[in-house]
Amino acid sequence: MAFRISVLPNHLPGHQNPFVVRASKVEFIEYDRFVDLMAQGRTTVTRIDILGVMELLSAELRRLLADGKSVKTPMGTFSLLASGSMSSVDDAFLPRDAASGHGVRVHFRPTQSFEQAVLADLSILRDDRNEEARPSIRAVAAGEEEGDGNIRSGRVVQVKGRKLAFDPKDPAQGLFFIDAEGREQRSPFYPLILPSSVLGSVPSELPAGVYALAIRSTLSWKDLREDRVEGIVISV
Repeated sequence: MAFRISVLPNHLPGHQNPFVVRASKVEFIEYDRFVDLMAQGRTTVTRIDILGVMELLSAELRRLLADGKSVKTPMGTFSLLASGSMSSVDDAFLPRDAASGHGVRVHFRPTQSFEQAVLADLSILRDDRNEEARPSIRAVAAGEEEGDGNIRSGRVVQVKGRKLAFDPKDPAQGLFFIDAEGREQRSPFYPLILPSSVLGSVPSELPAGVYALAIRSTLSWKDLREDRVEGIVISV
């Protein structure tokens, strides 16, 4: 097995690089299976013994943390963190009041040796399976080289990525601009449609604002599939 990562478009404003790395969905190990795996290891400790020790560890951690202590283990240190703000130094700290904005949470900080040991054993696998299952938008920009670089109503938008091609005669396929209320407007004209690049006209009646841009296609699949990018700013 390996630690799976995905490379995704970076939609954060002011970003330096067009792509970000994120962890892919990983297998979740339930507690009972974790105990079984420990019991199968090179140890004479039985499963019942492991369950007893784990319950004792949990109970003692809860007691010591509730007493305001920090607890160091071979893997790292457990402690409590407080958060929130106050208008006066005399205001009450109310973490149990959801309206207060105050909070307390349990924090775990791994030891350097434990973290280094995990990283030393780590194998990494790039996971592109999600991209194969749908169109994949990598970048969105104004289609005209001249101008200030803003995407404008009545002009052309350029979308780059993978598996972007679609049938422009099918009204269910193409580029769609989706506002915050979920209302959609389809790009009415496509000067260029390639698997890696699409040029589409921005509807002339589209009001200025922030939209999601979706591309939908059935060319590579039997059913309609979509990828979308949030936070596309349209100017007039």
